[in-house]
Amino acid sequence: MEQNNNNRLDDLFNQAKNDPAKISFEETKTQFLKSTITIGKVAKGGKLTQFTNFKLILMITTICAVAVGTGMFFNNASEPIIEENNSAEINKNSLTDSALIIEEHEKVITEYFERVAALSPQLLENDTNKRRIKKRKSKIIDKSWFLTENETLDEGIIETIDNYRFPKLNEEQWKEHQKQIKKMFGKVKKNKTKMVGKSGRTLWYQSDPKGFLFIPIGSYIGNVDTISVQSFYMKQTEVTNLEYRTFLFDLLRQDRKEEFLKAKPDQSRWVKDYPWGYNEPMEANYFSHPAYNDYPAVGMSRNGAEMYCNWFTEGLTKVSGGHKVNDVRLPTSYEWEWAAKGGLNKGPYPWGGPHIRNSNGCFLANFKPGFVAGAIGCSQNFKNIYTNRNGDIDSVQTKDDVFIGKNFKNRYSADGGFHMVKTSSYNPNGFGLYCMSGNAAEMVFDKNNEPATKGGSWSSIGQELQIIEGADRFKGLTNPSVDVGFRPVMTYLGRAKERIGTKEFKPFGTKRISNELYMDETEVTNFMWREYLFWQEKTHGKLSKEYKCSLPDTTVWENNESFVKLYFWHPAYHNYPVVGISYEQAQDFCKWRTERVLEYYAIKEKETGRPIYPNNFEYRLPTKEEWESVAEVGYSEKLLKKLNSKYKGKYRTNFSRNESMEESIKKNGVDATGPVKLYWPNNYGVYNIMGNVAEMTSEKGIAKGGSWIHTEEETTVEKDFNYQKPTKWLGFRCVFIVGNSGEIERN
Repeated sequence: MEQNNNNRLDDLFNQAKNDPAKISFEETKTQFLKSTITIGKVAKGGKLTQFTNFKLILMITTICAVAVGTGMFFNNASEPIIEENNSAEINKNSLTDSALIIEEHEKVITEYFERVAALSPQLLENDTNKRRIKKRKSKIIDKSWFLTENETLDEGIIETIDNYRFPKLNEEQWKEHQKQIKKMFGKVKKNKTKMVGKSGRTLWYQSDPKGFLFIPIGSYIGNVDTISVQSFYMKQTEVTNLEYRTFLFDLLRQDRKEEFLKAKPDQSRWVKDYPWGYNEPMEANYFSHPAYNDYPAVGMSRNGAEMYCNWFTEGLTKVSGGHKVNDVRLPTSYEWEWAAKGGLNKGPYPWGGPHIRNSNGCFLANFKPGFVAGAIGCSQNFKNIYTNRNGDIDSVQTKDDVFIGKNFKNRYSADGGFHMVKTSSYNPNGFGLYCMSGNAAEMVFDKNNEPATKGGSWSSIGQELQIIEGADRFKGLTNPSVDVGFRPVMTYLGRAKERIGTKEFKPFGTKRISNELYMDETEVTNFMWREYLFWQEKTHGKLSKEYKCSLPDTTVWENNESFVKLYFWHPAYHNYPVVGISYEQAQDFCKWRTERVLEYYAIKEKETGRPIYPNNFEYRLPTKEEWESVAEVGYSEKLLKKLNSKYKGKYRTNFSRNESMEESIKKNGVDATGPVKLYWPNNYGVYNIMGNVAEMTSEKGIAKGGSWIHTEEETTVEKDFNYQKPTKWLGFRCVFIVGNSGEIERN
């Protein structure tokens, strides 16, 4: 039987050998070359494209071998073939684990490219194909991070230096680049001085840099000594991929190509730093794909980060109207530690406490958890969690009574991010800074002015996240790493002595109107008033006169029984304006708020041993003139364009309109009051200055701005609304007034 099978197999091969070819070799070769050249346009990271290309090479080679009778290849279709050539880097890990490199396959592929190089021009259909083939022969040093989703390789090349092909932005991309520049630096300021102080001196003050937060002067306890730090600005987040790409493209715009090559991130570090992980997609996409725009930029050298800081200084100088600005730079370790503490002296982490999870078991930073306790604690799918004496998790029980074992170690994704996360993830610290621990380790200069990092990264253990005691795995590192990014700072220029400290402290929840006047961003909400009630209850007791006199009159809702019961107390109305408040109650609230902030200042001064400015201020109701000056400013030009185009026809204020309740809810979003940030702010950043609820002024019985029961036609900036008692359409907001010592008298 076996002999018959062998004879039958020989007959089949002889028949295949002697049969004439239905398609000539030259014809097959031409079709094959066309198809593979077209396939070559596809991004080199695609697994399906690579696999298909390899199969075509083997299939055509086999057909040709049978047709001309020169040889036979036996191929196992289940094994993917790996192509190696100078035009692209094919990573073995992107195929299946069983992929093998076969010597014969390499020989076939090598011969194919030799034939491509020797092709006559007649075989090329047009110049485009010719250019593509030449490019396939060149060596690519860096992956094409600059190519967009719809951009071909030809459109992305403008020049080659040392085998590096520089990116080229099309017209639409250049427009987006310019928009991003304005977003990062702001508009160019006119070269004018401002009158300040009683002496009439003219001085220029640098405005706060965009994206940076003011970090006040202060002291904190270091490892041994108490360390004092001067005021400075710090970027609110780590520098993002989008911001760093904008920097690189601006270098190209200025024809600074040598600097570009030094500053560009080395994305190959994703695979080199972590060769055991499947990081090829991160290498190909992390810095270039729009999905990662708001993620921290990593992989640049320390020199590249310093070049970014110099470039940012140049940008601020351009928009300052020609005035000198302080240098943007990398922070010292002392500056970084003070900023990371957020005004808190106790606690090893930016959030203050000694733990890296909150009370719900959710992680507070992006790092490498030893166990997935945080993911379990935040999940609604678990019924019970069983731990050992050390607090480590042994097992968990799901709601379906399924037990999961102890294999929870080194789960990167347990904290919400497998690698990096967005720079504004998790809660900010007391100064408003995001991700001071974890995500990307941040470059600093240590006490000896040597390169170091602080805060740990996405691959750090919990101890490395500590502000002062955290171990620094990257100390002395100047070369690129995918664990290391940066967050610039800028020395504070200071303000004139005659203008005492108005910029050292920005009152919480307010917007700056002038040097001495700040106004609440929103109307006072139900939630704010409940905080006030809670303090009264804890201080004086729930049966006290102080507590009872602070309760709002919920009966102002009259026949709306639901609002009478729920509007003030239900969490759904947290951010709605408080109503049912009398003029006297509003004044008492302002006085209480002033006392609490002064109390906070006293605590801070005792902790730091330094005075905090402004040292004399108060919260109160605005005068009619102050309120009108804010209301008449209108929208910014940028927002106005959107309102007249993208949001054309949308309501901009909460006024009464001649329509049914259903129509009002559909168009206006509400049937009575609305959330305090429901609409768009004016140019000062103040919400609902017109409409929603009329707002009390310092003049008793006079309110301004109209409300949800008034029509827009009957409401103007100048119009006064009279009231005698608490109503459902009346609320208020505070102003913060700065005064030099002795100017403000308190009862």
